[in-house]
Amino acid sequence: MSEKQLTETESLQLIGRMIHEARGYYYESGIASLVYGSSIFICSVLSYLRDEEMILFSFQPFYLMIPIFFLQAWIQIREERNKLAKTVTNEAIGHVWMGFFISALAAWCGGWAGWNYGIITIVLFLLAIAAFINGNITKFRYQIIAAFCCWALAVFSFFLQQSASYLVLAVAAVLVWIVPGFILNTKFRKQHR
Repeated sequence: MSEKQLTETESLQLIGRMIHEARGYYYESGIASLVYGSSIFICSVLSYLRDEEMILFSFQPFYLMIPIFFLQAWIQIREERNKLAKTVTNEAIGHVWMGFFISALAAWCGGWAGWNYGIITIVLFLLAIAAFINGNITKFRYQIIAAFCCWALAVFSFFLQQSASYLVLAVAAVLVWIVPGFILNTKFRKQHR
C-alpha cells in the first residue's frame, strides 16, 4: 500500500493544525450556544404556558426553532471562516453536536406517536451525553458538571411527564447552553482584544 505524498500546501496546513492542536486551540465565541439555548428556553416556557392554557398558541412553539436552525447554521459558517485552523478537537465537537441535533430531531418525531412529554426525557439524556463528551474533549469542567445535572433532570422528568417537563427542559437549556455560552463569550472577548 503506497502512502499519498502531501503537497507543500497540505504539509503546511497539517503542521499548522498540529501546532494549534498542541496549544489547545479552541475557537468558540459562545454566540451559537447563546442563540440556541435562549431559543430552547423561550420555546420551553411558551410550550408550558400553552399546555397550561395561560396563553393561546395555534401551533407548538417549538416550530419557532426552524428559523433558529438556519440562524445557527449561518453563525457556524461565519465562525468557521474566522478559525485559524480546523483542529481535530473542533471537528470532534462538531460531530458530537450534529449527532445530538439529529437524534433530538428524531426523538421529536415521537410526538406523532403520542409520546409527548416522554420525548423531553429522551432529549435530556441525549443532551447530557453530548455535554459530557463536549466537556471532556475541551476540558471544560463546567460542562461536565452541567451534564451530570442534566442527567439528574432527565431522571426527574421520567416521573414528571406533564407540562412542567417543559420547565425542566428550560432549566437544562440554561445549564448546558446559556451559562457556557456566556463563559465562552467572555473568554473569547478576552483572547481577541
